[in-house]
Amino acid sequence: YMKETGFTNNAAPVAEGARKPESTLTLAQSIAPVVKIAHFMKASTEILDDFPALQSYIDERLTYGLRLIEENQLLKGSGVGNNLNGLYTQASAYVAPITIAGATHIDTLRLALLQSELAEYPSDGLVLHPSNWAGIELLKDTTGQYIIGNPQGTLSPSLWGRPVVTTQAMSIATFLAGAFRMGAQIFDRLLASVAIATENEDDFVNNLITILIEERLA
Repeated sequence: YMKETGFTNNAAPVAEGARKPESTLTLAQSIAPVVKIAHFMKASTEILDDFPALQSYIDERLTYGLRLIEENQLLKGSGVGNNLNGLYTQASAYVAPITIAGATHIDTLRLALLQSELAEYPSDGLVLHPSNWAGIELLKDTTGQYIIGNPQGTLSPSLWGRPVVTTQAMSIATFLAGAFRMGAQIFDRLLASVAIATENEDDFVNNLITILIEERLA
């Protein structure tokens, strides 16, 4: 795929009849390995015959487990071997662009948004560990009123006008602010698919089935 390595913006007002300025976009060919994520589970044919709904439950649990690892890979994949190169792994380190005395966690996140904006990649989202977001929501002012959180609120989590996504794929006390729409893209080579076999290993003679789920992405 092609990866942007530079952008020169020469957009400017132009007088009538004058030549328009040219902007340049520098692209470099880059290679991203397609990674397969998969796992399987065995179940007896008897229990599936007796409880047909169990089949969909097993499929759901396998899918959930797959999604957890996919999320971890998309954020924290090392890029080594059979691992994706995660967003957090490639992200620039946080450096406060301005100094704020006694900066709180909320202040730090705002400064991270500023850092991203000054780099010409305005952030469109924040990713935090659930514990850190809970800590922010539970902050109270001197009168005991919640600053951010609303126990009866139904709105999606947001901070400084950006949506907040919580995931345990992020470590506690870490965060990611990024221009996800502009700076990241997922290539799905094979969407998550479930396959069932009765001839795997000695499944047939043991009245077992193997339920496998896998996907491929970069």
